[in-house]
This record gives sequence, C-alpha cells and structure tokens, in this order.
Amino acid sequence: DCILYFTWFYILGNPIMTFFTFYIAWRYGHIKLGPKNAEPEFSDMTYFAMLFSAGVGVGLFFFGVSEPLFHLTGNRYDNPGYHSEDEMAAWSLTISLYHWGIAAWSPYLVLAMSAGLASYSFGLPLTVRSSFYPLIGNYCWGWIGDVIDSWAIVMTVAGICTSLGLGAIQMSVGLQMLGWVEEVGDSPEVLYVTIVWIVTAFATLSVISGLGVGIKYLSQAGFLFGCLILFLCFTMEKSYYLLNVLVQSTGDYLQWCIFQVPFYTDAFAGLKEGEGRASDGKSAPAAWMGWWTVFYMAWWVSWSCFVGLFIARISKNRKLRSVIVGCVICPTIYAILWFGTFGGIGIRQARQAAELQALGETHYGSSDYFQSSGSEKTCYDVPQSDVVVNGTTVFTNTLPGVTPVCLFDSNNSESAWFNVMNSFSFPNGDSSFAGFGPFLSGISIIALAIYFVTSSDSGSLVVDTLASNGSLKHHWSQRVFWAFTEGAVATGLLMAGGNDALTSLQAASIVFGLPFNFFLIFMCYGIIKMCRVLEARGSDEGMTDARVLLPDKDWTLHLCGGVFNVIEWVLSFGHISKELQGFGVVPDRREIAGFFFNLFLPFVSLHAIYAALDPGNNRHIYRVLVTSVYTLLFLAWIALFICGTINKGFTAFAWTAFFVNSCILTSLRMDVRSKFGLEGTIVGDFIAASFLYPQGLLQMQIQILKEDDEAGEEGEDKPLAQAEASACEKTEHMA
Repeated sequence: DCILYFTWFYILGNPIMTFFTFYIAWRYGHIKLGPKNAEPEFSDMTYFAMLFSAGVGVGLFFFGVSEPLFHLTGNRYDNPGYHSEDEMAAWSLTISLYHWGIAAWSPYLVLAMSAGLASYSFGLPLTVRSSFYPLIGNYCWGWIGDVIDSWAIVMTVAGICTSLGLGAIQMSVGLQMLGWVEEVGDSPEVLYVTIVWIVTAFATLSVISGLGVGIKYLSQAGFLFGCLILFLCFTMEKSYYLLNVLVQSTGDYLQWCIFQVPFYTDAFAGLKEGEGRASDGKSAPAAWMGWWTVFYMAWWVSWSCFVGLFIARISKNRKLRSVIVGCVICPTIYAILWFGTFGGIGIRQARQAAELQALGETHYGSSDYFQSSGSEKTCYDVPQSDVVVNGTTVFTNTLPGVTPVCLFDSNNSESAWFNVMNSFSFPNGDSSFAGFGPFLSGISIIALAIYFVTSSDSGSLVVDTLASNGSLKHHWSQRVFWAFTEGAVATGLLMAGGNDALTSLQAASIVFGLPFNFFLIFMCYGIIKMCRVLEARGSDEGMTDARVLLPDKDWTLHLCGGVFNVIEWVLSFGHISKELQGFGVVPDRREIAGFFFNLFLPFVSLHAIYAALDPGNNRHIYRVLVTSVYTLLFLAWIALFICGTINKGFTAFAWTAFFVNSCILTSLRMDVRSKFGLEGTIVGDFIAASFLYPQGLLQMQIQILKEDDEAGEEGEDKPLAQAEASACEKTEHMA
C-alpha cells in the first residue's frame, strides 16, 4: 500500500533533491564546513574511498552483474514489441545506472550537508535533529528531536542488518563455488551466521581502532581491490566492445537519466486488470516500479541517516562544492564504469550462452550440447576454435579463453557475479591450468568482506554518535555494543527466515523511509537558511552562534508548542529539564484548552481573529461571509468523510471542502504574519492551516493578544484592542 499510494512522492522527491544539490554547488559551493583556513581531515582519494565504501560498495558487487541481467529479461520495455534485443540491452544498463548514479547519492548528500553545516559551522551536535534547528528551533532538543534521532537509529540498524544478511548470502555462494566450504544444501543458516560473526568481529576491531585507522585503511584496501578486479576483467574481456558500451551508456545516462527517467512513474502500466490496463497485453508488469525504481528511491532514503551522517563526519573542513563533487559526480562516473564493464560483460556472455544453446538445438539436436560439465546447467562451454558443420562455419570464436558463459538464473542471482569471474578460465590444451576464475573470485570475496566490514563499522560509529547525542568522543565499549547488536539482529533474521525475513526488513525500511523523505525536503530549506547566514557573515573565523538561524521575531506560541508540550511532560515523567523550561517547553493549561476549543469550534476563533484585525469594522460583510463559508465547509467535510465510509465518492467532496478551508486559514495566517512582521513561508502557513489548524488558530489568537499588550505597555494606541468588544472577549476566553 505504501508503494501503491506514494509512488509519485518517492519518484518526485529524488529529482527535487538532485536539482537542489546542483543549485547549492552553483550558488553556495564556496561555503566551508568549518573554519576558513582549516584543512580537511582526509585526502581526496581517502575521502572518496571512505564514502564509497559506506555508500554503495557492497551493492555494486551484489548487483553489478545481476541487475542489468534482471532488466534484460524483464523490464518496463520488454513487452511493447517494438524494441529489439539490442535496445533492451541498452535500456537494462540505463535503468541500472539511474538507480545507482546521482539518484542514489542525492538523499545522502542532503542530510550530509545539513548535518555538516549545523555541526561544523554552527556548533550543534552531529545528529539528525540538529538539521531541524533552523526549522523548529529549540524544540529539536525535546521529544521531537528524540523521535527523529530514534527513528534514525532504527533505520540505520535495519539497513546495516539487511546488508549483513544479504552479504552473507552472497559470500556463501562464492565460497561454495570456489570449494572453500562444503555444499550446504537446503540448510545454509549455519554458514550464513558464521560469515556474519566473522564480519562483525573484524568490524568491531576496526571500529575500536577509530575512524582514522581501521575504517580509513580498510576503505582504501576495499576500493583498490575493486579497481583491480575492474581493470583485470576489462582487459580480459572484449575491451573494444566494453569501450563502446561505456561511451553509449554515458550518452544514454545524460540523455535519459537527468530529466525524463527521474520523473517516470510508469503511471499507465501501473494500472491493474479491471482498472484500465492496456488491452493489447503489451504493458510492463504493474508491480515493476515497486520491484525496482520505487524500491531503490525508498531504500536510498532509508539509508540516508547512516551514510549521510558518515559523509558529514568525514567532510569536516571541506567546501560544499567539494563534498557535492565527491558524493555525486565521482560516484556516478564510477558507477558508469562499473555497470558498463560488469553489466556489459554479463549481457554479452548471457547472449553468447543463448547463442550456443540455439546452435546446439539447430545443428546437434540438443540445446544442451555445449552445456558445461561440472557447473550450473545454465552455463555453456565456448568452443575455442571455429565450429564447422557440413563444411560450413557456424560459429567463430573471436575471444578465446573466456569460457564458460552463463544464462541468467533469476532464482539464483547471487551466482551471476561469480559466473562472470569464473568465465576467465583461459584453458590450455591439456587442461592443466585452472584459469584466473578462482583468483578473481577469491579477490571478489575479500573485497566484498572488506566492504561489509566498513559498512558495519561505519554504521556502528554513526549509531553510537546518534545515541550519544552527537558526541564525537565516547567510550569504545559503546561502539562494540552497537557492532554486536547489529550482528545479533542479522543472525536472528537469518535463522528465523533467511531471505524472507530480510525481505520483510527491507519492506519495513521502505515504510520508515516514507516520512523521512518529507524530512529531507524540509532539510533543504534549512540548508538554504544556514548558507544565507554564513554568506552574509563573510569570512569571519570561528563558530557562528546557532541562534542567528532563528527569526528575529517569531510567534509567541510555537507551532510545536502548546498542547504538544504535554508529550514532553509525559516523556520526562513531569520533570522537564531546566534548559527546555527556559525555551518555554512547558505545558500551559490555557494553550491546551484553546487547542481543543479550536479543534471543535474553529469558526468561532476565525471570526474573532478577523474582528481583531479589523478594529474599525470596515470589512464586516467580508468577515461574516468568509466565516460563514468556513463554518459550512468545516461541518461539510466532517459529514462528507463520514459518508465516505458508505460511498467513497463523498470523500472527494470532503477533501475539496477541507482544502478550501485550509486555503482560507492560510490567507489569514499570511495576513497576520505580514501585519506583525513575523517570518515564515506559504508552505509553513498551509501546514499550520490544514492538519494543524487548531494550533494555527491559537497561534494567531495569542499573537494578537501579545501585540495588544505590548502596544499598551508602550503607551501607544491599541488599534487591535479597539475591535468589537465581543470578539476580543471571545479571543481572550479561547486563548
């Protein structure tokens, strides 16, 4: 249901964040995350290796070969009938590159910039809640901030545990194919758990050694191993073909993956039978977007807490432009190289295997004629010399040494990577040479293990920072606790249900990621606000006081205050800290009573506010008319929503009435802000006027009373107090 109703939002949110990062690089790229003359903690190469290992390193091994092959045999373009196999192969790479290119890094970067600016430029803790300080001020140190950081911890642990579980499954396949462990058959759980705890043990040692030792050097090692495998496979395969793939894929990416594909929701193909699905039978599967693009967009958001905070942690003293280039441009170029090479190899070999299958069927009466012995049934030995039938050459091998080649088995996708590695056998005449496959597979397992270790230890570091309220100095035992907790949760999932349990955890992460998509978009506004303050401040050294981010004049009653302070009181068992009491985070009976009065009788408060803003009674008819319309629509949307339980058609009218009422309150709130010089945006006004309308009305009432009181203390006329007596009495009573 989450994917069904919010596909549009998952898809739209990502390009918003992408274009926002481009704007920041252009407009505020010169701003530094720290003092002007301070040097970055890590070199550019080490920096890229570290963020790469935490961000996507594991996934590139898991999906580098298998995802393009998945799309080759089943994507949104495979049914129309007007695409050739060559076009489908090109699209399989284009879709994969979209999922792993800029789209993957945009959510990470938004959180990294927000948390980095808040911490290194304004002295706030390195937590997710600090990103909301420009939006909600000191309320981020209360229960709202606790919920945000707790949410981030849960999402981070869930993502790391899923990564550990999927990695254990991938590594077990490679170990069995190499013969390093015995075949486990239908009971692989013991091997999975063993791998998880070996990885956890190394991750624990790494996280104890600290960011500048274990994580740093392991990231470098993992990145170098990956580059080694990439270069060897590129030179062993048909290199000129791969160069063609890389150039073509780069062009396809620039043409399709910047503007069109990011906004593509597959709206018509998403219709099911009976909903208007295409009658020609050429639509893509209705669930395809949920299987792939929506899943990826949600998955990157759910990982943004972990990876984004880690990027922020290692980006200290870097300029925003440097962070954006390092986190968006460079990883995208590397993804094109990676998927263009390994995806291109996988596609070519799968097509060659299909060619051999057809050759055996046509000329030898069996599609299994070239089937490789001692390997999977989907693999075929490539003849190392020309195949001649009845004097006619029916097969010419232009790439001797690369054999066997395999078809893609979607039920055993974990083996696709190792099938490609094992294809580089380069057999000799007497079969005395085992080939380079075992070596490449062994290096792959080592690199994969390193990336799992760096993901686990960097995740433990981030969770520990969040759980320590942003402190960068904490006892090593805390990091050990989180590393072991992640291993224990992954073990429980694998023992309980294996792939099914991990799939459920992935689905839960997607659900958790939905509200966080909203959070990331709100963070964009906070980033703009922080950048404007820093740019106005110029090149001054030292930390900027975070209080300059708050409005010069704000609402007397904060949108997060009033009745919501009761939650703080309950969660603190009635003992609110002195710091929060100084911020006004204390329940007020008048505010609570006013909230519930506005909840049920908002039109009374609406009329009183209009009367207070019009003390000369010059707009009496307008006030009565608008209040009457609001009253009728308020009663109507409640009644229509109730009727919607009987006939869903009424729901549309209910939402229409609710929206019109929200617009009326939005306009009124904008008038109040303008009259009293309060900062804000139309988006904030609409939020306060719609789903938070009781609080929004109470805000305006209390603000009017405060302005009247201040005018009286200064000995000035009180134009607002000269409103209709009845309206003023109502306003005071409700407030």
